[in-house]
Amino acid sequence: MKTFKYRRSHKIINWGCAFDSLTELKYAISIVEDFEFLRARVSIYYHPGTKQPTDYIREFHRRFTPDFLIRHKETREALLVEIKPRDFENDPQLLLRKEVAENYIKWKGYDWKYKVVFDDEIILTAEQLEEFEGCCKFKSKSAWKLWFADYNKKFDCSAPLLISTVPKDSNIRFVMFGTRQLQVNHFMK
Repeated sequence: MKTFKYRRSHKIINWGCAFDSLTELKYAISIVEDFEFLRARVSIYYHPGTKQPTDYIREFHRRFTPDFLIRHKETREALLVEIKPRDFENDPQLLLRKEVAENYIKWKGYDWKYKVVFDDEIILTAEQLEEFEGCCKFKSKSAWKLWFADYNKKFDCSAPLLISTVPKDSNIRFVMFGTRQLQVNHFMK
């Protein structure tokens, strides 16, 4: 099997994940506007002979961790994604991973689909490409952190703090449910 040489991991502070390659970072940049994603959070343990997933990890079992689990913000379509260089297109390991992932998805009853995304399929908009190329120029760890923090601000949808003190229970209930009345437990009547 061919081995692909990865550069050092690039820890992204606000996204809460590390990327094993610039290709994975490029993919994340390409999807972040339309998808929510988890990076390397799904580990699939399986029996190498049957390729069936298992909850009981034994010495001879194998582990496969896809690169991303993504879900489209509008359509809610979910994909379990493996990122690879195009050179791996006919690699038997990809067929094994596909079978293992599809067995896992079926076993768990998830609505996900498995997909391999090759490096040449990752398309960036002109703005994304400019951001990515700018990011690739940085060599120091602190420069990376500053770039990631700045880039993440584009996607930080959190509102400014409007409340300086903890709101009363009745205010929370009104905001959440539209009622200010305290519900009395029927056992206390």
